Amino acid sequence: MKLFTQTLLTCLLIAGINKIAAAQLNLPEDDALSKKAQNEHAMFSDSYKFKKIKEARKHLAWLLTNTPDIHESIYINGIKLYQELADDDSNPKAQGYQDSVLLLYDLRIKYFNNEKDLIDRKASAAYKYYRNREDKTVYLFNVFERTYELNNKNVGTNNLATYMDVTRKYHKIKPLNKDEVLNRYYRVIDAIDYKEQEEESEAYEKIRAVATKILLEIINIDCSVIKNDLVPRMQKDPNMAPRVISLSLSQGCTNEPYFEEAAKILMIDNPDYALLRFLAIKAAEKGKIDESMQYFNRAMEATDTPSKKAQVHFDIAVQQNKMNNKAEARRYAEKAIETDANFKKAYKFIGDLYYNSFNDCKKEESWVSDRAVYWLAYDMYQKAGDQEAMNSALAQFPTISDIFTENREEGQSIQVTCWINRSTTIRRRKE
Repeated sequence: MKLFTQTLLTCLLIAGINKIAAAQLNLPEDDALSKKAQNEHAMFSDSYKFKKIKEARKHLAWLLTNTPDIHESIYINGIKLYQELADDDSNPKAQGYQDSVLLLYDLRIKYFNNEKDLIDRKASAAYKYYRNREDKTVYLFNVFERTYELNNKNVGTNNLATYMDVTRKYHKIKPLNKDEVLNRYYRVIDAIDYKEQEEESEAYEKIRAVATKILLEIINIDCSVIKNDLVPRMQKDPNMAPRVISLSLSQGCTNEPYFEEAAKILMIDNPDYALLRFLAIKAAEKGKIDESMQYFNRAMEATDTPSKKAQVHFDIAVQQNKMNNKAEARRYAEKAIETDANFKKAYKFIGDLYYNSFNDCKKEESWVSDRAVYWLAYDMYQKAGDQEAMNSALAQFPTISDIFTENREEGQSIQVTCWINRSTTIRRRKE
């Protein structure tokens, strides 16, 4: 009796599950067709699960022909089924299976009204299967056009640089004008910029480089094209500034006046460390010191990386030296070292300041004292790890006889005045 009761409960439970499952299916009103559809759906699910490929394809074909909107799962599993077949390049029927994958995407979109969600995945599959099939180039191009139309900056990462490749293929058979090519490039770059704001990754910079490389293979872009075609648009639409920057960098147009113009536009809302450094150095070269310092300070605010902050201090040191403000140049070089102890080139810079100050600081009263700048330079070069510079400074040391002649001693402390105002020790040149 107990066994009978358990069996009955089990049967009722299975019947209940089947009833719920049937309720989730979009079944036809005709009873006979409904039962057949339920059976075919169950047979397809089982044969797919147990990798009975031939049977699964047969049941899927019946469902697609008779009840294409029965449940979205037939497309989810159907796409997976045909992808396995399509990926086998050794199979002579592989291209047919590839077409089936794309057809299933189309049917799923048609019957379940989810094109925006699916078109991006469809584009990835289409590129994988059709990128080398010239007869499918137009279809492939249209799929990518649609995914960018619906998803804009939210397209998948896999569909960024590939869009430019698809544009290149399409351009070979149906030439696009310069603006049409550039507009597609802008879509890709805008999507990359958007994704970089959400997630920092070196991958995006590589994708940007690939997309730009493909663009330059499609159309000729040089500094004059940027100046004549892009800059006038940028002056009307500030959103063009990043595009001018990107292409100018790739084509070596950073010395053109419009690059600085574009950088200033971009920095209004999107402070970028590298561009702010560029603007600071440009302003300094023009003698606009206050403006230069503003950009340098903004560059330091735009980064938390010690080495980058140190680089800005070093940049200021270089500019101060160009204005012959050696004391200020040294002060900023020392700030670079304080910010990042591994910023060795600042030591070399300070060493050069000392080394090149012989004529400025000599008093021509003592041969030994006048050469003290070289001892200071040597010490800085040693900290920089620059053996060649150390040897150059060492060659300028006084000889032991020079030291004795002035009644001095090796190791004796000596104060260096001039702008330097540092103490060092007397040393002799190796002979």
